Amino acid sequence: MSSSDPAFFVFARFTRLPAALLAAALALAACTVQPLYGPTPTGQAVVTAVSRVAIDPVGDRVSQVVRNALIANLDSGNEPAAPLYRMKLVVTSAESALGVTPIETAPAYSLTVAASYEVTSVATGQIVLRATSRGLATYDRINQEYANTRAHLDAEDRAAALAADDIRIHLAAAAAKGTL
Repeated sequence: MSSSDPAFFVFARFTRLPAALLAAALALAACTVQPLYGPTPTGQAVVTAVSRVAIDPVGDRVSQVVRNALIANLDSGNEPAAPLYRMKLVVTSAESALGVTPIETAPAYSLTVAASYEVTSVATGQIVLRATSRGLATYDRINQEYANTRAHLDAEDRAAALAADDIRIHLAAAAAKGTL
């Protein structure tokens, strides 16, 4: 059977299909995908595990926005009565101009909120999770001071909410792995 023979193409096509199916089956068999909010290795639900994280008080406004969003997202606004873990949260924000006009002003700004956190076990005092999450929001400035202040605060709130959501996802992933 030569490569110019039409039967060769039919033969080649039908011998490659089972090989491709076998390769796909082997690749999927090695996959360990599991639901994020399914049971943890210890048997408890991920939602239960992350609801046992207490968040230490913070100082400034942006830190408080991140903390409040976490409390609301982790256990529907309730702080745990008997926490198994404590989270220490340090939040910073930075602003940068995105463009410069001919009169050397920047009409658009980017605001980044970075939240570094450590989750420690109350029982052992060991750090079980340490990471940094970031949220980014942009806003425009105009010739009205109140509008600029309000836009800046709104951008901080949006970026803080994004950082808090990222922390929630990291906590859920850690709980799903059995770290929490």
